[in-house]
Amino acid sequence: MSALKPLSVGEIIDRSASFWRAHWLPLFQLFLGFQLVQYVLLKAVEVMLTDRLPAVTNLNKLLELAKQDPSVWMPPLVPVFVLFAVVSLVNLLLGQMSGVALTGFVFPRLTGADAPSVSESLRLTLQKLAPGFGLFALTLGWTLVVGVVFLLPGAAAFGGGLWISSRGSSAGGALLTLLGLFLVFGGLLLLLLWFLIRFILASQVLAIEPVGALGAFRRTGALSSGRVGPGLGGLVKSRLTLLLSIIFVILLVIGFLTGIPELIVKGVYGGLDPAAQDSAPQALVVPAQLLQVIIGALVTPLYVVFQVVFYVDMRVRREGLDLELASKGAST
Repeated sequence: MSALKPLSVGEIIDRSASFWRAHWLPLFQLFLGFQLVQYVLLKAVEVMLTDRLPAVTNLNKLLELAKQDPSVWMPPLVPVFVLFAVVSLVNLLLGQMSGVALTGFVFPRLTGADAPSVSESLRLTLQKLAPGFGLFALTLGWTLVVGVVFLLPGAAAFGGGLWISSRGSSAGGALLTLLGLFLVFGGLLLLLLWFLIRFILASQVLAIEPVGALGAFRRTGALSSGRVGPGLGGLVKSRLTLLLSIIFVILLVIGFLTGIPELIVKGVYGGLDPAAQDSAPQALVVPAQLLQVIIGALVTPLYVVFQVVFYVDMRVRREGLDLELASKGAST
């Protein structure tokens, strides 16, 4: 364990990468199960969607279908979209709980408090299911409220543009509609960034601190806001934005590279035609996708390690966690 002290942005990245390199195998073992469950759920939705509405794999056919009476194509699509929404929520919850498992493994080692096994870290996840579900529900509810605020200007402009167009002013209506679309897209990006920053330490608070769902909800907001130093770099949200950008660029590059086998398989069967690419046999597509899942399970824990290192840094800076742990060590 390295000495606990306030870290710079570069030191946070370096310490995260060093820990991940030293413990990649148990981190992989912890994360792989969650990744496989998420993949199976999404694959089931994909298969059902393709079976219920084959046109979804062909843009031209999809546009033609959209021109038809919704009573023709909407009924078979509704249950699929409901299932997709449910699976998406379940996968988000699984992502949160996988963070709890990895945090239970990483945090004691970073602080020198303990060295729990993989099975002990998984048991921690089971113990935290109830408050984790409560925190997840609070997170979704608050995100919906904030989402309305972020998206309302764009939705109003878009709706206003359509209304103006219906009144005969096509040029002005089209301009306002485009502005609305731009504002909606910008609002979605802001909402995503807000969500990542606001709840970035949710799994860490759940795993480490003896708080319930509401306490964890408040605690995550306190730890990811405020200031820890002078200037723009001293703002917690600024530090997080920079750190998230660096981590996500790394993960996106790796994700693109691991997706190449699937692209090759589909390209062999469909060339440049997206519709024809779906003729690739699942016997080849699924192994390529599983390869991506396995490599993802190997690399993605780096993000959780970064979260834990940032959590420790916040508590060292604000609460003297290093002094607290040192005093406990001296008293034992």
